[in-house]
Formats: sequence, structure tokens, C-alpha cells
Amino acid sequence: SMSYLEIYNENIRDLLQPKSDRLELRDDHKGNQPHVIGLSEIFTESTEEVMKLLGKGNKQRTEKATAANKYSSRSHAILIVNVKQTVKLPEGEVSGAQRSKYGKLYMIDLAGSEKASNTKNEGERLREGAHINQALLALSNCINALAENKKKFVNFRDSKLTRLLKESLSGNCFTVMIAHVSPCDKHREETKNTLVYADRAKTITNKVRRNVLDVSYHVSQYQDLISELRSEIGRLKEKIDSTEAEEEGLRSLSPKINMGEEHSNSELKEIREAMVQNFKEQMQMRHKLLEIDNHLLCLTMEFEKQHIIINDWSRSYRDLRQSPKLKLRRGGGRRQFRGRKKRHEDYESGIEDMDTMIKYGLDQESE
Repeated sequence: SMSYLEIYNENIRDLLQPKSDRLELRDDHKGNQPHVIGLSEIFTESTEEVMKLLGKGNKQRTEKATAANKYSSRSHAILIVNVKQTVKLPEGEVSGAQRSKYGKLYMIDLAGSEKASNTKNEGERLREGAHINQALLALSNCINALAENKKKFVNFRDSKLTRLLKESLSGNCFTVMIAHVSPCDKHREETKNTLVYADRAKTITNKVRRNVLDVSYHVSQYQDLISELRSEIGRLKEKIDSTEAEEEGLRSLSPKINMGEEHSNSELKEIREAMVQNFKEQMQMRHKLLEIDNHLLCLTMEFEKQHIIINDWSRSYRDLRQSPKLKLRRGGGRRQFRGRKKRHEDYESGIEDMDTMIKYGLDQESE
């Protein structure tokens, strides 16, 4: 799969979806590699498809004319390519198990540093050049910090560019920098700065390790997770039953309160508020139960699929792949999946109907 974005004036834009709004950059739950929320990821099957999408994205890049260049890129562009390779384990290891390898390629086109005296920029062009130089300065500071001392704190948060390149500079990867220089005398200062920039970058070293995932190991993890989710569902069902009993008790008190003259209006109001709160808590628990049941169904389906794959490989060694009995068991598995999905949809529809009835009852009560 591939994604293509540009950073223009510190705003992230999806080049493969030009009509999309500005995208937000957020860190993952571990605080490591940030992710661009809403960035499109297109799956491809050939190099030709990748090149076609790359050409489409390049046409959407922000380019303007300056005194120095007729066509000057006003943004930093980042191309992200994700690759996954899945192979079955050799004989002697777990029968039918698979092993997946993951790779990620970042290709970054940095906008060149600009001097206002050379480009003669004004207004909007001047502001664009300031953002470009600010991002390049933040990147230079990160490179200097990484080159000087590995234990030194490296501030990647000064720019969205450095936040996105954090893994490329100090993570599990190989990094290559291509510097663009000019032999012209009038560009000697920019050429010198670029060479110093690249010389500092080449001193950075990373420890690279393979990204390998053993599928057979994760199947056992799914089984443990399914057991935990089933226990959680049982506890939530018990809590819902106890809540319904409390609601029934409150409903039985309501007529007595209306008939009795000894209770004040303030006490009646408190009881009504308690009933409303109990209804809200019940609905929250039911929605949570639905989410857990949905997650459990997804995990169960994934586990069953992996189990079928494992059984298929095991049977292939006994020359039973064409057995009618095996086809019947496979067909039964698919009907079981469809049955579970249908029960889940009926349960979700029932929850939505109950939610509507309760809201209607609350509206009638408030009136």
C-alpha cells in the first residue's frame, strides 16, 4: 500500500485525495511514531500502479514561481510505501503456521532553503519561505543532536516534518540522504551549507532489526483474549441484571410517592433524577457490551480463519485436500460465520430499538 502527503505552511494535505481537509498529526498510544489521521492508504499490486499514483500526487503539489526558479516547490512531500511478505514455515516448525515480514519505505522531497534577497519573495511567498526554512532548521537541529550524542535529548516536536521523520532518523531503519548542490559561484554559500548538512547526517547510525510476525504465536494470544472478553461480558450482564432490578424497585416506589402527601416535591424530583441516571448507566453498559461483543466476534472470526488455514496445511500433507468431507466441514464453517454475524446484527438492532423506547419514555416523563 502507499500514501502520499505534503506539508505546506505546517499544514498536512493528502495528495492522493486533494479534496480532503487539513489532516491532523497525532502520536500513537505508546508515544512513538506519529500517525496522520484520515490519510488515505491505497493498496497496489504492481510498480506501474505505484508510479501512476505518484504522478497523480505530484500534479497536486503546491508549486509557485519565484525570482530564483520558474517552478518552485513550496512544500515538503513524503511518500510512504508499506510492504508485507507472508511465507509458510519450513518443515520441522509448527505445521501450517505462517510468518510475515513487514517493511516501510519513506521517500521525502524537501523544499530547498530560501533567502529572501535571492528569491525576492513578498507577501504569501515570503511566508511560505519562512515555513520552509523553519522546518529545515528543526531538521538540522535533530540531525546535529543525533550526531553529537546518542543519549542527548532530541526535540522532534519543533516541526511536523521532524515528527514524521522521527522513525526515519532514529528508528529501526536504514537512512539515505541525497543532497542537491550547484557548482555556480553565486550558490557557493548554499552549496557549503548543504554539504555540511549532509556530512553531519552521515554520522548518524541506527540499529536495524527485522520486523517478523509469527502467526502461530498470535493465535494463542487470540484465544486468551477471547476468554478474557467472555468473562468481561459475563460480569457486564450481571451488572445489567442488577441495574434492571433497581429500576423496577424505583418504578414501584413512584405510585406510592404520588399518592402520599408526606413526600415533598423536592424528594420526588430527586427520585426522578435517580431513575434517569440509572437509565443512562444502563444504556452505557449495553453499548459497551455491544462493542465488546462486536470485538469478540471479530477476534473469533479471525481465530477461526487462522484455524482453517492451519488445518488446510495439515491435511495437505496427508493428500486429503480433495476430500468431500473436508469441503463439507469448510462449508459448515462459513454457515456458522454467517449465523454468528446474523445473531450479532439482530442483537444490535434490538439494542437500538430499546434505546429509542427509553429515550421516548424519558421525554414523556420530563413532559
